[in-house]
Amino acid sequence: MIEDLLRYNEEFVKNKGYEPYQTSKYPDRRLAIVTCMDTRLIELLPAALGIKNGDAKIIKNAGGVITHPFGSVVRSLLIAIYELGVEEILVIGHTDCGVQHMD
Repeated sequence: MIEDLLRYNEEFVKNKGYEPYQTSKYPDRRLAIVTCMDTRLIELLPAALGIKNGDAKIIKNAGGVITHPFGSVVRSLLIAIYELGVEEILVIGHTDCGVQHMD
């Protein structure tokens, strides 16, 4: 599988497939989203919110949870706010999350 991914990436770069996705590091909508890493959300969440590449900082983890006041999610949010101009934060969960069963 890794060879297929690398082969695809090589063609992607060669054909400049990245050009439509180019944006700055600053989120255009001044938005950060904390959500689950569930694969079903990869395309669904941006489509459901009407956001595109460059609009928001999206922070994903198992369950979309903030578990520690000094953990990586809070650290990412602080950088988003103080360095990247984020003004709004959304915490978005979803139904049928597999993490619920791990408690």
